[in-house]
Amino acid sequence: MSGNQSKVDDKLRRLVREEVAAAIRPLRKQIAELKKELAGPEAGKPEKQGKAVSGQKSTAVFEAEDIARLRKKWKLKRDVFGEFFGVSGEEIRNWERGRSKPAPRHLELLAHIRGMSRKERVALLESIAAEKPAENL
Repeated sequence: MSGNQSKVDDKLRRLVREEVAAAIRPLRKQIAELKKELAGPEAGKPEKQGKAVSGQKSTAVFEAEDIARLRKKWKLKRDVFGEFFGVSGEEIRNWERGRSKPAPRHLELLAHIRGMSRKERVALLESIAAEKPAENL
């Protein structure tokens, strides 16, 4: 019995560490950006200009693998994940492979859902699932 309990405790600790790390990651990025801004115009300006050219805001930076990781964390297929943004599953695939980049409005949504807690994600997915049959009527 204690062997099974030990395995459960270990798995629970691992899951908690992963959730905490996922919650802290965007905050660390924001802190780094704020530090660059406080360092002065010379320190922060070149990088901000590069991000502005690519269409991304300095606080909402997403690499291709970040998008794929977020979708997989939510355990969603590309088509379903694309519904959040009004794009196709093919477009999500292009984002994940770095072939194209999300528009600024999509970056804002990505930043919002990345910051959601697990409970918020579950509630959102349940509400979407509840609306699906009503749409088909």
